[in-house]
Amino acid sequence: MAGKAVQIDSFSISGFRSLADVTDIPLRCPTLLTGRDDSGKTAALTALAFFLKAYDLTPDDVRKDATDGQVAVTCSVRLSETERKELGLDELVRLRRRGASASRALYEVEREVPREQALRGLDDSLPLAVLKDRAQTLSIEVTGAKNVKQSYLAPLQARAAEAETVLDWVVVDDNGLELPEYFHLSGTEGGALRTQLTQALRITYRRLLSDPEFTERVRDLETEISLKLAAELEDLCQLIEERCDGYRGVVIHPIVAYKDVLSDVQIMAERDGERVNFDSVGTGRQRQLNLAVWEWSNGQLSSTIHDGVRSGVIITYDEPDTHLDYIRQREFMDLIKVQCAGPDVRMVVATHSVNLIDRVPLEDVAHLRLLPNGTTAVDRLADDSDSGAGRFVSRLSDELGLPTSAVLFERCFLLVEGATEKAAFPRLFQLSTGRRLQESGIVLFDSGGNSNVLTFVRYLRDLGRDVHVLVDRDSKRDQPKIFDRHNLLNKGVAADRIDYVGDPNELEELFTDEQWAATANDAWPRTDGALWTAQDIARLRTGGKFSTALCALLHDGSGMRVQKPTLFSHLVQRLSSREEVPEALVQIFQRLAAC
Repeated sequence: MAGKAVQIDSFSISGFRSLADVTDIPLRCPTLLTGRDDSGKTAALTALAFFLKAYDLTPDDVRKDATDGQVAVTCSVRLSETERKELGLDELVRLRRRGASASRALYEVEREVPREQALRGLDDSLPLAVLKDRAQTLSIEVTGAKNVKQSYLAPLQARAAEAETVLDWVVVDDNGLELPEYFHLSGTEGGALRTQLTQALRITYRRLLSDPEFTERVRDLETEISLKLAAELEDLCQLIEERCDGYRGVVIHPIVAYKDVLSDVQIMAERDGERVNFDSVGTGRQRQLNLAVWEWSNGQLSSTIHDGVRSGVIITYDEPDTHLDYIRQREFMDLIKVQCAGPDVRMVVATHSVNLIDRVPLEDVAHLRLLPNGTTAVDRLADDSDSGAGRFVSRLSDELGLPTSAVLFERCFLLVEGATEKAAFPRLFQLSTGRRLQESGIVLFDSGGNSNVLTFVRYLRDLGRDVHVLVDRDSKRDQPKIFDRHNLLNKGVAADRIDYVGDPNELEELFTDEQWAATANDAWPRTDGALWTAQDIARLRTGGKFSTALCALLHDGSGMRVQKPTLFSHLVQRLSSREEVPEALVQIFQRLAAC
């Protein structure tokens, strides 16, 4: 698979630490991995590094219940046109790397192969003895010379072309496999300054080696050492032929590569004539040093992407917000966007930062959670299914003004009718319960007359979120597509989570005539100098829509424009105690706070 690097769309992991069987983590620009500590975020990044030959497995990495005692990382990849022709595969395929700590890891591609094992992997690399044995097993007559491979290979390949096929994994040569460049930066190393700096310096080291000034000289040196090593191995090749009956032409090709040679870095400094021990500096100084390394590392990475690399790039960040204040977190997200704008760049960021989470769409978030049995599960807030449902939900979330972090972390959502309720309910809730909505973990959103909001309600319920509905009683009549009880129940809202309020029809009717008169005198005084009275308000309750009649009355009497959201907002802002909130609302809000 020589040429442009394969493009990875998603990856799955099995048998690795807590990741017993985690599927379809997207690889985007960027993907955010969220979850509690020890939920498997760092393990997921490490498993991806294993797939990209940037991490060697240890015995502790492999789960005891792993299939065949091996770790497997499987990626959905896109092949270039050249690779598709070379391998005879479609554009989108699955490629995996599997192995254990004590064995060589293999790359395999999933493809259609003959059901009969003896008809697989037929090429000139097979020893003559193996070809003879396969032909005999399959009762294939050989007409050519008995000591020539092609006499056996040709009829075997002809049989394979007509044989029944199955989908199975086939080993591919990883020496010819062009993988994306891998860069990793961690904000979790704490005091391990040398570790962080070594990670960062490897980025620059690899960029320098790709410079034409060094490329040819390094390649010549790699070739020269490889040839010398191969010469030293000739005796071993001869021994293999002697010990293994039928084996001929054994050749061992040692692979020498300098791109990952940098293993450590020394840091030296003096202060007041004394040598500084960087491993024992104080917490404050350590944070300053970490920030300096962090800023330099990101600059080097951006330069590497800008200068271009010979293949695609995958960048992973492990909790980059650990040492960053709020402003630097926002600056870091801007930096991520710049890096992701580079050609063929994919990125995964493991983070707890709400600041970062709220700046990506729902479909770019994968949430990891640790199950009671100690294994990790992954939740996608929205996917990229062919139906487009995931993206639709993501866009709808934006339209409703719900940040990604709210959908991810909050557990209770309150759906109201419109802007009037959305503006007023936070204060009414606080007066009724003594707590703010945010303190209670309640997210408020309004339908805005959009019947698609029920799709989002269904989505929240499918995620296990608690959804409450609080609307005017006449909403069942005026907006039945959204607020009819039957429709809400069908979308998963529990019956005891639906409240219709009004006396008899509207929220505004719950407040007294005296409260409305006082609000009117304060915000919309009459042009004739008289005061609004409770009797003026009471006459509006005899028929028709109360809020519409009240707006018209105040407009006519004050000559000022009066809109329903402004009208209700003025009333609510005048309230100062629980006793002033209608009892029906107090009971609903207190019940909501207790959920």
